[in-house]
Amino acid sequence: MGPGKVPLWKAIEAPLLSLDESHVELLSLLVLFVLGLAALAAPRRQRQWVRHLVQATALAVFVYVVYSCLGVFGMIRNSIHGIGLIGSVFTESFFWMSLPVTVIAFTLVSGPTFCGWICPTGTFQEAATALSERIGHRFRRWRRRPAARWLEYLLLALFFTSFMTVVFRLGSSRRFYVEDASLYWAAALLLLVFLVLTGNAADGALRVLRKVSFFTILGSALLKSAIISPMHFAFADVNDPASALSTLVLVVAALFVGRAWCRYLCPWGYLMGCLHRVSRLRVVAGENCNSCGACQRSCRVGAISDGQVVVDRCQMCLSCVDNCPQQALEVVDVWRRRQEDH
Repeated sequence: MGPGKVPLWKAIEAPLLSLDESHVELLSLLVLFVLGLAALAAPRRQRQWVRHLVQATALAVFVYVVYSCLGVFGMIRNSIHGIGLIGSVFTESFFWMSLPVTVIAFTLVSGPTFCGWICPTGTFQEAATALSERIGHRFRRWRRRPAARWLEYLLLALFFTSFMTVVFRLGSSRRFYVEDASLYWAAALLLLVFLVLTGNAADGALRVLRKVSFFTILGSALLKSAIISPMHFAFADVNDPASALSTLVLVVAALFVGRAWCRYLCPWGYLMGCLHRVSRLRVVAGENCNSCGACQRSCRVGAISDGQVVVDRCQMCLSCVDNCPQQALEVVDVWRRRQEDH
């Protein structure tokens, strides 16, 4: 969405304090990041509650304040578009590039806190995964039976069938454009979740698809062929059933595999993971780790293996740090540590 196109439900439909739309968005995002960074210093027992509060605030900001698409596809597309405008239309270039560049800059400092604390797509998935965990805990004895596993397969198959039926019905009444290709990502996500649940594909092996997803979206952006993100319906000023349906699929998939979209197909998450390899802050396991597995059980994105944090999977939610009974995990300034070592 470009400057001047504002959804009807946005709280800010006119310049605020003489600031144009991009400044309002940027200011809102900066406030969210500052809240997230401040919350990193919160006590372990309260930190996850603070994080959920930041997530709820971010969701409200995205729905009522943010004008341009900050979806997982949109930020890549907006960055490429903004770069192309450098040297010709500086104001519009700033509009398109300000938010993605801000996210990247903060990621280099604090790691992918955007993914773990702010991203609305991640927030919806995390809520779905938390609900699934609560249900699973209540019926944990029954879930150990083979019939429970087959029921999961059946429910997922029924949802996939319903999803494809709705897609075909929408296609017969509304022409799908290239922008609606997010439905292909949604269908692929359901198939990947089914493969993981049935044991026909390893979680780690499927994560390479994030790289494929990233370069696909990057290529489409370079070719100026837009693909609308899931969650775009929250930003758009027109009906966007394809985006809404894709978002529903992301939420349902997260009921079966924690943050499935983040694990397997999120292109922006792939970029954040690459940047996290060189970011300043990182979660590191100390020597007093006794391999109890508490951190691995608490990580909803599967970023911990054998007590060690896999950097390019971590989203800096710090759930592992806060749930470690030995307090063996800590947030470390790796840049400073390297300087001290030298």
